[in-house]
Amino acid sequence: MKKQLLAAAALLAALGSPAAQAQSVYGELGYSNLSLKLSVPVIGLRASASPNMVRGLVGLQLTDGFALEAIGGLNSGKGTYTASNTGTQYSGKVDQLYGLYVTPKFGLGPVEVFGRVGMASSKISFQGLGSGSDKKLSYGGGLRLMPTSKLSLSVDYMNYLDSGGASVNGYSLNLGLRF
Repeated sequence: MKKQLLAAAALLAALGSPAAQAQSVYGELGYSNLSLKLSVPVIGLRASASPNMVRGLVGLQLTDGFALEAIGGLNSGKGTYTASNTGTQYSGKVDQLYGLYVTPKFGLGPVEVFGRVGMASSKISFQGLGSGSDKKLSYGGGLRLMPTSKLSLSVDYMNYLDSGGASVNGYSLNLGLRF
């Protein structure tokens, strides 16, 4: 109990410090066009689809050049694929996706270049083949335009999953607000 009280007191003191008050929180809402691929060479299986996702992001700007970000996304549209052995069309989708990232940034006036690296959990489904989920290293980068001090527009490319013959990656277009 003493350790918890000390940790809570330390957190409150840190949040009240001038450095913590200089931090800012921001959020983004975006639309992602993804590439979803599945490959199992042993049985000759290959499937790829281009589903869509609605993605939200919450970030904590720690310094001018560094932030922590949480990303979450949900399916907003299935992509179709054709089975190579039957010619039948099926759908593939990203059911859900979430991750935590460290984000180094470099600002050039109203333009910001950024990278992301962290861990993401992805759940994907291919109709007729099943579904699966995994947690793996995730990374990407992008460009953010800040026309005002509160509003931003950004585009980024992210690799969310690359594991066991399955991959999820794609581009997002985002509208952001700084609080």
